[in-house]
Amino acid sequence: MTRSINLSGRIALKSICGTPVLPKRSAILAALLSASSFALAQSPNALRVVETARAGPVQGSKQNSDEYIWRLLTQFAAPAPGVPGAVVFETWASDAETFSANPVWPSAGAPKKFQRSVLRGNRTHGAGPASTAATASQVSPIDVPCSPPGNAAAGGFPADGTPLPCIAEEVRRNRPQFDYIVTNGLNTKAGLAAAYARSVDVQMPTSAISIKGDWVPVQTLLKWIPELGSVDRIRQLYYTGVADKVEYAVVALHVSSRQNPNWVWGTFEHQKSPGRCDDLGCHDSFGAVKHVVAPDRSAINTQYGACEKSPALKALMAEARLSPVWQNYCLKSSQVDYTAKNGTPYALGNSVIERIVGNGTVAASSCITCHAYASFDATGAPPLAAQAMLPFNPTGKPLPAVLKNALKYDFTWGVLLAK
Repeated sequence: MTRSINLSGRIALKSICGTPVLPKRSAILAALLSASSFALAQSPNALRVVETARAGPVQGSKQNSDEYIWRLLTQFAAPAPGVPGAVVFETWASDAETFSANPVWPSAGAPKKFQRSVLRGNRTHGAGPASTAATASQVSPIDVPCSPPGNAAAGGFPADGTPLPCIAEEVRRNRPQFDYIVTNGLNTKAGLAAAYARSVDVQMPTSAISIKGDWVPVQTLLKWIPELGSVDRIRQLYYTGVADKVEYAVVALHVSSRQNPNWVWGTFEHQKSPGRCDDLGCHDSFGAVKHVVAPDRSAINTQYGACEKSPALKALMAEARLSPVWQNYCLKSSQVDYTAKNGTPYALGNSVIERIVGNGTVAASSCITCHAYASFDATGAPPLAAQAMLPFNPTGKPLPAVLKNALKYDFTWGVLLAK
């Protein structure tokens, strides 16, 4: 158990009110007052207890979510047929290719499309407190250069130097999800407004898969983890790729599958990432020989060593012809529900994606809860109250008031990027 802040209620409202500049402040405040009143009626205390998410059932499968997510990785991290030097997920559509007025499935070898994380909100490097302005154009521009993360100090990530240390984010969606979004006109605000008028129930196909990866330039990685020693050593331990003539290494991956109505979620970190099991510990009932690694309470951003793979996972990786570098990636845990059976909110966060790029609140993060607020209103845009939840990594069951007069976008925050 980990004690955490209830960010979906009282604390979130306080942060919103303290923002120096906030467009349409009254609209957001009114919506959040309603949501906060509901939250406080449910739980009057600002502090609540959260529990680390654990493996759960997957519909149509005898596998639990840990095994299911690992099996997905062995499929999308396998060598891409006909595309030398790439793996399968790199051939999927990026957000830039999906949420466009003229969406197109990428051709073989198409360049990477990085973007700024929605978790960064309106953060500006070196500009003092983060603004939480909730407009889609400010929340997450598509196809932008690698940029400094919002919370470098939280993860011991370098904040200055030449080149300027940065983290690049990439989101990829497989063909079933791309086709559903595009065929139904859900990639533009006009299409979403029309869907709202028809009260469309957005339901992605069960075969839909999304992947969010965080990439770090190899020179920055050497500065962050000096013990790596050389670029050649990085290439032996990390999956790397080139974008705009810069070589990057994958340090973190979020994976989501529509196999369950609430999706199946898993998050991976490289075993060398400092503090990867901080806060919540690491839990892997299928892929790791050691199923549970407790957080080190005596140090922050420490190394947790190798996550030795189970014989079953090694066999799957060999069968899929995965590069040996993937054995250095560790499943932090998987998630299939909002809460434990006793109602305690589940938490699952990534030490890079949520802590360094986002708000530093790994122990108050929930993949399912955050994405449950993905929605759109009559204008074809996510309602301001739902957007305002993003910077605070909400946990527990969603607040109905936040989604009032909105239609859900089936746990897919790409809706923010609709043109």
